[in-house]
Amino acid sequence: MTKSLTSKSLTSVTALAASLILSGCLSMAPSNERPQTSIEQSLGKNLVAQDAAFTLEAWQDFFPDSNARVMIEEALQSNTDLRIAIARMAEIEGRYQIQREDLFPTINGEVSQSRTKNSANVFTIPGVDSIQDVYSANVGLMSYELDLFGRVRSLNNAALAQYLSSAEAARSVKLTVIAQTANAYYSWISAHRSLNLAEKTLQSRQDSLDLIQKRLDTGIASELDLAQAQAALATVSAQKARFERAHASAKSALELLIGKPLSTVDFDSQQLQLVEMAIELPDNINSDVLLSRPDVLSAEQSLYAANANIGAARAAFFPSISLTGQYGYSSTEFDNLFDSDSKTWSFMPSIRIPIFNNGLQANVDIAEAQQQRLIAEYEKAVQQAFSEVYQLMTNRSTYHGELQANRSLVKAQSKRLRLAEAKYKAGLASYLEVLNAQQDKFSAEQALLETERAQLANVISLYKALGGGDKAVTYEPQKNAEASDSEMTRSGDAE
Repeated sequence: MTKSLTSKSLTSVTALAASLILSGCLSMAPSNERPQTSIEQSLGKNLVAQDAAFTLEAWQDFFPDSNARVMIEEALQSNTDLRIAIARMAEIEGRYQIQREDLFPTINGEVSQSRTKNSANVFTIPGVDSIQDVYSANVGLMSYELDLFGRVRSLNNAALAQYLSSAEAARSVKLTVIAQTANAYYSWISAHRSLNLAEKTLQSRQDSLDLIQKRLDTGIASELDLAQAQAALATVSAQKARFERAHASAKSALELLIGKPLSTVDFDSQQLQLVEMAIELPDNINSDVLLSRPDVLSAEQSLYAANANIGAARAAFFPSISLTGQYGYSSTEFDNLFDSDSKTWSFMPSIRIPIFNNGLQANVDIAEAQQQRLIAEYEKAVQQAFSEVYQLMTNRSTYHGELQANRSLVKAQSKRLRLAEAKYKAGLASYLEVLNAQQDKFSAEQALLETERAQLANVISLYKALGGGDKAVTYEPQKNAEASDSEMTRSGDAE
C-alpha cells in the first residue's frame, strides 16, 4: 500500500514537472528586482519623511491660466521630439506583437493547383499523359518550438519590457514638452512685462528731462541737472533695447515649441500675466516617490529586458524541439479532391542540440554586460532624480521669502523716489539724489519680476520632476511603505 502511494506520488510529481516545462514556466532569467540606490530616505531638510499624502493634479487642472493650456496643447500636437518618441513606441509595440506570436503555434491553410509536363525521355509509362495536373488543399503547423527552457518566453518578456520602457520614455518626453512650453510661455510674459516697465520708465525719464529743461530755462535748474537727466534717459533707452531683444528671443523660443507663429494661435492677448501656482507638499517627503518618475521607470524596464535576454541566452545552451506538420488532400482530379483516398499528412519533429558553439557563451557574456550597464544607468537615473527634486524643493522654500522682500523693496524705493522728488522741487536736494532713487526703483521692479518668473519656473519644474502628467497622481507614504514596489497610486485615464 505504501509502495503504491509512493509510486503514485512520484508519478504525479513527474507529470507536474513535465507540464511546467511544456507550459514554458521554466525560466533561466535573473529575477526582476530593483537595485538598491544610495540616496536619502527623505526629500527635505530632515532625514525622516513625513507620513503625509499629497496629490499632483493632471496638467490640464494644474495650470490655471487658459493661455498656458492653449500653448501646451499646440506644442503637444506639433512637437517633433514627442512625435518621434510616440512613433518609436509604436514601432517597438509592433516588434513585441511579432515576438509574442512565437509563443503560439502558427497554422496556415493553402489551396494550390500545379500543372507539369514530364519529359518523355525521362518518365514514360504507356497510357499516362506526360502533362499532369495536381490539386491540393492543406492545413499546416509551421515549425512550432516547444519552449522547454523558457527561451521563447524570455524573448517575449524582453520585447514587452522594451515596449514598456519606450512608453515611459514617451511619457517623459511629453512631460518635458509640457514643462518647457509652460516655462517658455511665462518667460515670454515676463519679458513682455519687463519691456513694458522699461517703456514706462523711459517715458518717465523723458518727462523728467523736459521738466529739467523748463527749470533750466527759468534759471531754477543747472546745466549739471540737465546733463544728469540726459544720461539717465540714455541709460534707460539702452536697457529698453536689451529688453526688446530678450522679448523677441522669448517669443521665438515659444513659437519654436508650439510649431507656429503666435499670431496664428487663438489665445486671450488681454490676459498676459504671471499667475500664482503652488504644489501643496509636506516639508519632507519619502524619496520612493522618485521610483514612479517616467525616466526612472523607463530605466527599470530596460533593466528587466536585459534580465530576460540573459534568460534567453542561457536557454540557448539546451536542446530545442520544433514541430512541423501538415494535413490535407491531394489529387490529380479536382472532382475527387476531398475523397477519403485523397487524404495526406506529414509530421516532422526535429531536435537541435548545440555541441560546439562558442557564440552561445559570448551571447550570455554580452547580455550580462548589458545588465550591469543598465543597473548603473538605473542607479544614475534615481540619483539624478533625487538631486533634481531635492534642489527644486530647497528652492521652493526660499522663493516665498525672496518675493516678500522684493515686494517690500519696491514699496520702499517708490516712497524714497517720491520723497527725493519733493525735496528736489523744494530745493532741499540735488537732482542726483532723484536719479539714484529712480534707478534703484527701476532695478527693484526688475528684480521682483525676475523673482516672480523664477518662482513660477521652479513650481513647473518641480511638478515635472515629481512625475505629474495627463492624470492625477496621489502619493501615500504609509501605503507605499507596505508595498513591495513603493509605487505611486495613479487615478484617471491612461496616458
